[in-house]
Amino acid sequence: MSDRMQDLLQGFGERIQRLSIFAPLFELSTKRKTDREGNSIDWFSLGVLGLLFFFESMLTRNRDTSIDDLGEFLYQQNADGPIREDREGFIKLAREIVEAFRDPTGQRKSFTVYDWETRKEETYYFTLLDVRDYNLKENRQYYQLTDRGLELVFATKEYFSEYQISINQLVLRKQLEKGEFNSALREIDEMRVAVEELRKKLIQLGHEVQRNIVSSETQDRYSRLVDDITYRLEREQAEFADLEEFVRTARQKFEYDQQGEKEQRSYRLIVKIANELHQVHHLHRTLLDESITLKRKVLHAAKESLYHVGRASLNFDQDLVSRTVASPLPPKAVHSLVRPMALLDRYAGWSPLTLFAPQRMEKHEEPDEARGEFATAISEEERPPFVKLQRENFMKIAEVVDQFLHGKKETRLSEFVEWLRDQPQGVAMLEHRSFYEFWLLLHQRSPLFPGSDPEEAGLLDGVVDRIGRGETLVVKEVDQLLRPHERFTIQEMILRRGEESNDDESDVSSR
Repeated sequence: MSDRMQDLLQGFGERIQRLSIFAPLFELSTKRKTDREGNSIDWFSLGVLGLLFFFESMLTRNRDTSIDDLGEFLYQQNADGPIREDREGFIKLAREIVEAFRDPTGQRKSFTVYDWETRKEETYYFTLLDVRDYNLKENRQYYQLTDRGLELVFATKEYFSEYQISINQLVLRKQLEKGEFNSALREIDEMRVAVEELRKKLIQLGHEVQRNIVSSETQDRYSRLVDDITYRLEREQAEFADLEEFVRTARQKFEYDQQGEKEQRSYRLIVKIANELHQVHHLHRTLLDESITLKRKVLHAAKESLYHVGRASLNFDQDLVSRTVASPLPPKAVHSLVRPMALLDRYAGWSPLTLFAPQRMEKHEEPDEARGEFATAISEEERPPFVKLQRENFMKIAEVVDQFLHGKKETRLSEFVEWLRDQPQGVAMLEHRSFYEFWLLLHQRSPLFPGSDPEEAGLLDGVVDRIGRGETLVVKEVDQLLRPHERFTIQEMILRRGEESNDDESDVSSR
């Protein structure tokens, strides 16, 4: 047999396992039960209809779905249909459908087939329906589709479940472009279910990673799988952003055009679509974060696996003791041999011999105060150039502020900025970093009193007397952001002259 024909059998068991979930539908088709008028019943189509009913319940977040609800649904769908049964008869049909998808005893369905790849008989177990909750008072059980049940529903639309979200996004865009908003809402619901299903798979994959990584080959396989998932999620994130932008544009269009009843109804639908799409986008964004966490988990599991494999394969007597004793090694080599396996015991303490060991003697000069001398003050010429330059900048800004105040007791920073834009050198001042440092330092040192010590005033020496004019200067923040220049953002501030400090007033701390 050629290699090409031999490769044909690869993944044969996985293919059969995917097909096995169709077995309950074909078991239903073999039933020969008729309605009350003796007409044959198409059990296969009823089974598919039951699956779609439970899938719709998940889309609409209806968690309390019982056999009676399925029977009522089938009864309503069969109005003027081929089956002649009353409500009680359809409830009996619904019970048989549920029992076909889930064994009444709670055991899983089984499907046995010969695997031509492994050359042995394999049995696959699955459950399409699961009991979500129950009501003791009404003696009812509520059902929901399992992961395999969702796979069966998705398989009826002929595409792979891993590309479910991408296909939903493409279909949703087409529906929005055509204005089919009701269909778009349903597509978003299907997308949400697909996102939740993908989250379950990521959780399951995380358990498999911790359990199955025993070699570098397995680590590489899982790393590639997680990288593919992350790459697909990143592409879907970009598409989600485009869809939200598309919906936002459509919403703005309908906001300005709501003259007729049709436009108003479309606007309400587009608002609901925007909200639902934002929720699904948020859920999908958490999946991307979880995939990145899963990637780190793969590396951590690989390290743990290699560590445990190393411990299991290590023979201490043979690999360490015999190696050290049989061929005597120098202490340095022994230390290098043992260090990766165990930490050597260390004793933290000191020896009395250190008191008599040779010690370095250094001669330290006495400080100036000990010699009765005082340190010479730094002259203005010896100050750093930056400090001198910053002081000059602050004085220039203070002069402009004083010119703007012109006798006023209070002003806002925003008013001063607007006035400054019209001045000859105002734009250049707004472009300079010193302007914003000046206001931040004023707020930090507020309240500022006139006649303060120059050493305490620091960079603001002379500024308070220039602006305050012999009065107390208080600068407070306001909960508003200003953007005087494209490079800088600063909090709105209120500057007052002649106001005393009040600790009880609320003040926003400097940012």
